[in-house]
Amino acid sequence: MMKAAGAMRYLLRLALLAAGALGPLAAQAHGVWVAQRTGQWALVLGEGPVDDEYQAQAVKSVQGRAADGSSLTVALKPQSRNVLVDASPDVAAVALAFEDGYWSRGTDGKWVSGPRSQVPAAKKSGYYMMYTTTVLRPIAGGPAQPFGLPLEIVPLADPLSVKRGERLAVQVLFEGRPLVGAMVRADYIGDTHGKVLKTDANGRVQVRLGSSGLNVIKANHTRERTDRTEADEDGFSATLAFTLPQPKD
Repeated sequence: MMKAAGAMRYLLRLALLAAGALGPLAAQAHGVWVAQRTGQWALVLGEGPVDDEYQAQAVKSVQGRAADGSSLTVALKPQSRNVLVDASPDVAAVALAFEDGYWSRGTDGKWVSGPRSQVPAAKKSGYYMMYTTTVLRPIAGGPAQPFGLPLEIVPLADPLSVKRGERLAVQVLFEGRPLVGAMVRADYIGDTHGKVLKTDANGRVQVRLGSSGLNVIKANHTRERTDRTEADEDGFSATLAFTLPQPKD
């Protein structure tokens, strides 16, 4: 039943794309993050509370960090419908890059996979990437060390020390620099249509945590291309994800 349900979601997504009801999967709608799936860490591709299957080759890179910021190796284990993240107990945070690739909207309004050169008279074309920074375990005090992702949400305190309803300060970086006016959604899983926050002149914003469990904070950014032979824009999405510790019985 689970496999059939996943296949139905995948087919529905393709049908909506064909009908022009959805745009590219990456920059605006979908995101990626790492979460527990059947007792194992897995890279999740989803939109709000709904997960989707994907091909392992879409995962382009993975990094790991210890609580003190030192680099650690993290292995990926491709599965039939997703990728497991094999992080040792010393890994406090991971960062991954996920390629959604080129998407173009034809004259009929339908989105199809491929660059402008493959879609004659495309109205719009883009290349889309998704990134995640996921905190698995407590990190050292103070701002976390950036991973160096093209678009990145950096926690300015240990997210696991914050409780639901409290505020967490984060900074959005684009190519290593603070991104002014970045659109940030505080509760991407639980409140997909909630208020969108914007970062200040330092790329910072205070985010109120919406969940006592898994929290996924999401930001989007689009950059127009000068050479539009293949695409009009590059779209980026980034998440900061973490699961708050549960009280002991």
